[in-house]
Amino acid sequence: MVWGSGWFTVISLVQLLAPLVTATALVVIAVTFVRRARAAAPVDPTDRPGLMEQRLEHLDRLHAAGRITDDERSAARARLLGEF
Repeated sequence: MVWGSGWFTVISLVQLLAPLVTATALVVIAVTFVRRARAAAPVDPTDRPGLMEQRLEHLDRLHAAGRITDDERSAARARLLGEF
């Protein structure tokens, strides 16, 4: 291919680069969607060892400090254990 001057060169470059730019854009879009889906996925307390115990201990500390009542502690424990 002989590179001329002017519009022919510009059009030729666009024709050569368009598929590459399009493919790159599609990859960026796909990666963005995957990352957002992972970030939005709910965390299962059983996925991380010790997480449930930490949450229950936190509730116990709040109760011991008088920051939550017996009923609030019981309700929160039931919610956490219901997720399990």
